Order: sequence, then C-alpha cells, then structure tokens
Amino acid sequence: MKTKSLFFALLMFATTRVLVAQEPSLIAKQQQLDAQWDVFLSHWEGTYDNNRQVQEQIERGVHADSRNRHTTLVIKKIELPAFGDHVFYGEWQAYGKPNKVTRQRIYNFVRENDSTFRMNLHIFPMDSLFRAKTSGAHLHPEKLKSISPKDMYPLAGCDVFFKPGQNHFQGAMKKGDCSFEAPNTGTPIYSWSQMKLTGDTFEYLDGWFNLDGSIYYEISKEWYVFDKL
Repeated sequence: MKTKSLFFALLMFATTRVLVAQEPSLIAKQQQLDAQWDVFLSHWEGTYDNNRQVQEQIERGVHADSRNRHTTLVIKKIELPAFGDHVFYGEWQAYGKPNKVTRQRIYNFVRENDSTFRMNLHIFPMDSLFRAKTSGAHLHPEKLKSISPKDMYPLAGCDVFFKPGQNHFQGAMKKGDCSFEAPNTGTPIYSWSQMKLTGDTFEYLDGWFNLDGSIYYEISKEWYVFDKL
C-alpha cells in the first residue's frame, strides 16, 4: 500500500512540474495572439488611395476601360453599438472628388477564435437619398447614429474571415456563401471577396460568379491596391 501511495505521489509531483513548466509558454502564446488582434484592429483606420497603382497601369499601357477606378478610400473607427464593439465606416470617393461617393461600408470585427478574425460586412443600400444622408460620416459620425443593421442591404453570408500571416492579414469570404440574384436578370450568383491588410496597404479583389464558379461579372481584372497616406 505504501509503495502504491508513493507511486501516485511521485506521479502527481511530476504532472504538476510539467504543468508549471508549460504555463509560461501558454501565457506567452496567448499574449502573442492578443497582440495580433490588437495590431489587426489598429491597421484599418486611415485615408488611402490607389494613385500609385493607377499610374503604374498607365505606364504599362492598360486601356482606360480596364484600369482600376482611381479612388480615395477613408476608413474611420466609429462608435455604433447597434453594429458591434469594433466598428469602422468605409467611404470610397472618386479620386480628387470627395463629394462623389461611389461606395460605403460598415465593418464590425469579431474575434472568431484565437487565429481567425471575422469582418461583419454591412453594405449600404443603393439609394441616392440614403447616400446623400450618410456620405461624409467619417467627418460627421452623427450622420450614422440612427441607422442599424436593418437599414443595410440584406445579404447574408458575406462576412470575410482573416488569418494572421507574416506581416499581413489575409482574408476571404467563404466561397459561394454570399449568394443573391443578379440585378435585372434574376440569375442566381454569388459574390466573392479576397482581402489583404498590412500597416501600410489595403488590397482586395471582388467578383460576381455563376454557381458553377465561372465569372458572371468581373468588377476589376486586378486587385485594388490602396496605399495609406
């Protein structure tokens, strides 16, 4: 009996030592994951443009109809509890024409798990009065105080999932999930977006696809590359 008790005592001692040895490494790993989340959130806010990209396309002789649209992008962190805890407003403007708004988004970021960060993507309705009412919200966030997710375009499955990489974060929608009927034709299609974020750039490629994966509408032939100013 004494031998058996001694065996269990030694086993418990050895197990305790292993757990104590592992604890610092587990804490360090969690701290690293927490830091990645903080860096991810800190990278978004800023004013961007794709001027460098457009100039390079001109130099390569890309036809004007095939170039990426010359654009200024402003992303601003805002307080909008109806959408979540980490909310950003994005506004796309024609380059050099801040009053010509071409696109608006609300992003809310959620830590899906330690290694996956989820972008809840909210698309503004294509309504000229709504756009006029909300444009410039990066300067006047009170313009958004009365809106909620119910006011956004009702598309499910369009969230983007990011993974940390080497000095960047790579994201994509789940292919086929962001499905809808094409305007005018009613053809069942899906949108698929891929994204890449660093401290200095935000890149993305959007497209509409038929259910068999073939291209329905090519929004741009090349990734949009926005440099933070």
